[in-house]
Amino acid sequence: MRQRGFTLLELIVAIAILAIMAGATYAGWFNVTRIAQSSERVAEQYDSLERTFYWLQEDFEQIVDRDMVDELGGKRKSLEISQAGEFVVAVTRGGWGNPALLQLPPRSDLQRVAYILDDEQRLLRRYWYHVDRFDANAFSERKLLDNVESFTFRFLDLRGEWHTAWPPESVTDEDFAELPVGVEATVEVAGVGELNRLFVLPY
Repeated sequence: MRQRGFTLLELIVAIAILAIMAGATYAGWFNVTRIAQSSERVAEQYDSLERTFYWLQEDFEQIVDRDMVDELGGKRKSLEISQAGEFVVAVTRGGWGNPALLQLPPRSDLQRVAYILDDEQRLLRRYWYHVDRFDANAFSERKLLDNVESFTFRFLDLRGEWHTAWPPESVTDEDFAELPVGVEATVEVAGVGELNRLFVLPY
């Protein structure tokens, strides 16, 4: 008995069905991959936000009332908002572990920290190895966030009043040394929106 083969029309139909199935499979794979990549980006962004707020909490809740001396010999407050755009906020904090006992010049467990928003909309955390500025270039820097549209602060004084600068703009005494009792940090990130956290300072 003679065996019957596939006709040309049957082959074309079979190839067309396979092509449709392959296209559907690729579309499904592409969508799953795109969703996975998007989810990974979102997860990384929220990890970065959590890390940012972690460092802010560490720095503000361990703030100490200790002025620093800059490289020109001028005194800088323990908590300072930059008027020249050099940084957003800078603090002197304690609680910095000191395993490098032989480091010269020897350092204490105090640390000077500044938060910087650069021209590329990156939020950076910079810290110096010594509170008093022996060498302006002796610092380390870490990127915390990308796509930061704004980074602002408010400060709560002992009288329960909020201020956008510290020391408050109403204070004219250069020797003003009082620290706020609370700090509110607000960060606006593209694609996420505005988030804020309140930190209680030791008093």
